[in-house]
Amino acid sequence: MVVVTTVMCLSVYAEENSVVKLSDGSCITGKIIVQRPGIDIVVAAETASFAIDEDLVLSIKKKKVKYEDLSREWKRWALTEKKLQGDANGRFLILCDLKTKKYTLTDVVKVENTENPKIVYTNVVDDNYSINWKDIKTIQKVSLPQGNKPCVEDEVTTVSGRTYQGHIVSQQLGNSISIKTKTGTFDLRLGEIAEIRKISSSKSFKINELIDYSNTIVLKDGTTKTGIMTVQHYGKKSKDQYITIMYNNGERENIQTDKITEYRTTYQNTLKEVYNPNSVYVNEFQIKNATTKVEGDDVFYVDKKVFPFPEGIVITFKAEGAKFQESWNLIALENIKMSNGSYTQGYTSKMKESNSIKPSVTDLTNNVSSISFTYLSPGFYALVNPNRKETYIIKIVK
Repeated sequence: MVVVTTVMCLSVYAEENSVVKLSDGSCITGKIIVQRPGIDIVVAAETASFAIDEDLVLSIKKKKVKYEDLSREWKRWALTEKKLQGDANGRFLILCDLKTKKYTLTDVVKVENTENPKIVYTNVVDDNYSINWKDIKTIQKVSLPQGNKPCVEDEVTTVSGRTYQGHIVSQQLGNSISIKTKTGTFDLRLGEIAEIRKISSSKSFKINELIDYSNTIVLKDGTTKTGIMTVQHYGKKSKDQYITIMYNNGERENIQTDKITEYRTTYQNTLKEVYNPNSVYVNEFQIKNATTKVEGDDVFYVDKKVFPFPEGIVITFKAEGAKFQESWNLIALENIKMSNGSYTQGYTSKMKESNSIKPSVTDLTNNVSSISFTYLSPGFYALVNPNRKETYIIKIVK
């Protein structure tokens, strides 16, 4: 929530992904999992970009990592951002380990930023970062609940008695918050706020039925209390500043904030679904079943947009289950003529045999099957299975 004094916490953002922007231009997106008000926070980050003054770098180590050895996240990022180096004999990404007086970063990529005199180093793999409280500029909520689905909302009451119900979307530590309601977005100075409360948007659901996390409060005497923090009450005196925690049995307890040293958030559902059922992925990008037109024994592909992959990388198709344990081949397509006189990528019955490429590797691990093709030449290719109607098309570019 908001900081009125250095002992107040920013728990409003605990249950959602937040964008934490730092005063030096760095930006970290993820969940705030630990807070020590006035000292630091820990963010379980999904992505992070650090603005580094090159003159302040104490040490840096660079390493070439083959595309095939990259993590799923880095593979997607490197292809989307076109950051792979190398040629048809192999592609790689340069990862860096660097240390400054402020940061120690591992496996990040240097990204030139023309809008900032500093150099930006980015990380797209999940990692935890500890951030000094004084370095935080703003915290913004990544997304808001859509539609009429029941959710947890923020109810802000001011010292004058006015109430705002909606979602706190941003805050400037020590200054203000912004809350978005059905009628607009309102900026409130910290001195105007009397209380912030978590409430259910639907009378049919209790707040604990809509929350997938728990809060652990660490007290100065070392004891802990775990439940859901539902209220943060502000006041001019320390005795009037407290949080309310709701336990699993429904009981509630008020705890003075000056007795609290740390706030922790634990999530019950933290696993990400990596591969959606009944979907196919090529080099970690989800791909759609291609649109085809058949004329006799000739097959034409009429898809207008195909994701281009650079030559010099292994092409791997994946799917949940044993799908790719079956008989799949790539067919190198050619520009052939349709009956209407137009040309498009496709293959004839003769090409189906002469242009067929078998997988170099077939695998089944953790209920995910995959097939790989090594260093394809530039051109269009179709993945086919004689026992299935579905087919997938890719493009290799120089």
